[in-house]
Amino acid sequence: MIDKFVRPSAEEINNVHTRLFKSTLTLSKLKDAAIGGRLLKPSDDPIGVVGRSMIWKLLLCENEPLKPPAQDTPTLSLKFWQESRKTYVDALLDKMQAPDGSYHEGLIIPGVESPPKFNQTPVKNLEKNNPLSLDTENPWTAWFASVELRKTILQDVERTFPEVGYFRDPEVQSDLTNILFIYSLRNPTLGYRQGMHELLALLYYACDFDSISEEQAAHLGDNELGDLLSRTWVTADAYTLFLAVMRGVGRWYEWREPPAPLHEGSPSPNSGSVGIQPYVAPIVEACNRIQSTYLKIVDPDLWKHLQASGIEAQIYGIRWLRLLFTREFGIPDALLLWDGIFACDPTLELAKWICVAMLIRIRNQLIPSDYSTQLTFLLRYPPPPVQNLASSTASEQPFTAHHVTLLLRQALSLQISPTVATGASVVYENRNLLNIAPEVPEPPPPPTKRRAEQGRTSAINGGPLRMLQRPMHVRYGSSGSLGLPDIAKNIMDRSESFGINRTVLNAVSEIKRNLPDLSASFNASQGQPASFQLLDGKSAEQRPPWEARSRFEVEKEMAELIKLQQKLGDSLEWILETFSQEDGDEPAILRKQQALKSLTYAKDVLKGTVPIVDDTKLFDEKALRARENTQAGTPATSQVSHGSGHSPLLSSSTSTWLDAQKTATSQTDNLRRARGLGHSSSSPSLSGTSFLRPPVLPRTPWTPVSDKSASTDTFAEPNHPKPQQRSASSPSRPIRTETSAAKSPIQHDPLGVLT
Repeated sequence: MIDKFVRPSAEEINNVHTRLFKSTLTLSKLKDAAIGGRLLKPSDDPIGVVGRSMIWKLLLCENEPLKPPAQDTPTLSLKFWQESRKTYVDALLDKMQAPDGSYHEGLIIPGVESPPKFNQTPVKNLEKNNPLSLDTENPWTAWFASVELRKTILQDVERTFPEVGYFRDPEVQSDLTNILFIYSLRNPTLGYRQGMHELLALLYYACDFDSISEEQAAHLGDNELGDLLSRTWVTADAYTLFLAVMRGVGRWYEWREPPAPLHEGSPSPNSGSVGIQPYVAPIVEACNRIQSTYLKIVDPDLWKHLQASGIEAQIYGIRWLRLLFTREFGIPDALLLWDGIFACDPTLELAKWICVAMLIRIRNQLIPSDYSTQLTFLLRYPPPPVQNLASSTASEQPFTAHHVTLLLRQALSLQISPTVATGASVVYENRNLLNIAPEVPEPPPPPTKRRAEQGRTSAINGGPLRMLQRPMHVRYGSSGSLGLPDIAKNIMDRSESFGINRTVLNAVSEIKRNLPDLSASFNASQGQPASFQLLDGKSAEQRPPWEARSRFEVEKEMAELIKLQQKLGDSLEWILETFSQEDGDEPAILRKQQALKSLTYAKDVLKGTVPIVDDTKLFDEKALRARENTQAGTPATSQVSHGSGHSPLLSSSTSTWLDAQKTATSQTDNLRRARGLGHSSSSPSLSGTSFLRPPVLPRTPWTPVSDKSASTDTFAEPNHPKPQQRSASSPSRPIRTETSAAKSPIQHDPLGVLT
């Protein structure tokens, strides 16, 4: 972070003022020196330059008619700045006053020592003029809207240039917020737009850096210089400079069509006349002109590659123009560029040609790159080579121009003579001064494809099988070599004429190029089953709600639900066994109490009120230890009985689905056998690719099993048997019954376990 902010001494400011305004330097020479970067000397401050605000005030805000350059002496009019300061104070008092006459606490008015007075005026109509009124003419409605606008501006101001500690000062943030707030209210058509705060911040910094206190002005003995650069009026002077800059940049911040006054006999905007063109935002029109007109004229080769890649000029042009290149270059370089732009043309038409010169400078990176790489260079503009900025050896020509000054000079040349020859001269000038080769490098080769190993074998069907190498696909340049029939060939030729073939092939190649990286990053994720390696790496909470879940997520969720159902089934089985025991001793009573708590906890799990299931609440300590021992003895790799062998190609999640399918099938057979229907005629197939389908839970309603030949109460086991009792040989679990004293009638049981 740049925390250093030390204003220059009054003597340094006075010397620069004398050299600029009290010497033989004419206005034309001053502008030429500003364009060439020779007017101002850098200071110890990383951003500030002594006298920069005086130059900007002269170039942007002097509205007097200019004299011939040979006789013109640059001067700053004190009268003009006194009037502009009074205008800002009046606007501040007007816009910052609430409808009841009060002001915001802590408001500081420049040039006024005491805070503004509370001018309370009697309210004539309380039905319209009170904070709680819903009347459309209530002045408090506009006041509350302005308060919200001020909050929005303050949020952006607090984020202005976070690397510069000067803009973290609360007083500086308050002044910047007041200036933007007054500007937005005095220009309601445009209002406040994001990005204005960065332009204003640099203008304010320059004014504050050159400011002089009253004590310093008295020490110099120059009252006029003290009034021109008074520290009291930094905010008002920055506001005036901001107005001047927005006269050129403001059109690029327009986002809606301004209301045009209707004259008598003129057509209405909504009348649907043929002669009325649809509204196009000025920033969009400027960006399109930069790429589709200017660049096409001076560098047609670069224009063709950008058009072929589908690069829209608005992607980079909006930020370049609205922020005047403060994001593409460092702040010192951007301010040096501002000096030349303000000296050339205060209307900022030169900024469009600066964009063209910037594109030509990085043409060697843009032409051989694909779409994503081109966006990277355009949105993160590369700096010039570091070694070229230093002085070269004696045998070489020394570096004589700053890269920003060179860019400004090239933009002027392109604006004066927009031809291919001028564009070529810019390319060779970059070679001579920046060591940028005029020849475009070859595009990087595509990634090599991995061929299948010739000696790779696979143990399928119990024997080795040599994998056949697939034929390599060729990227055809035309449809004639595809070997298609005549009709298909005509269709392909037609699609090729429209560029469809090339678009599809480019998209496919882009996907193939990114697929290995995606697969590698997904495989590197830890704690994720092998069947779910193609997830996007984001949890369900991190993704937006409108993004659909993938098939792997659904299957994973189904597998987790099956495991949870098995766990609840084991818990209910233990609960039933506990309740079936006699109440002979105290430990049995305690176990039943624990079983009742576990039953309540299982009910909460089924209702979805428990985010994470705790096994210690579903079983007692003894049952939980027995269940853990049983799971520890289960093989880690699930095996599916299929003939006499086992398939090692099934993952753990796939085995879980198969176990669920076999369990559901065995339970269905038991129910059909109890009803006298016999076995089911079909069973889930484990051959082919059917095991990849998501598991489907059985929806057959549970029917209690009763034995009419004996006086017993039958307890049907839960629908989920224990894991150790599931096998390929005996998939179903026998029904356990327990004799009671008398036969009880069958009652409705919500849990489906008692009859």
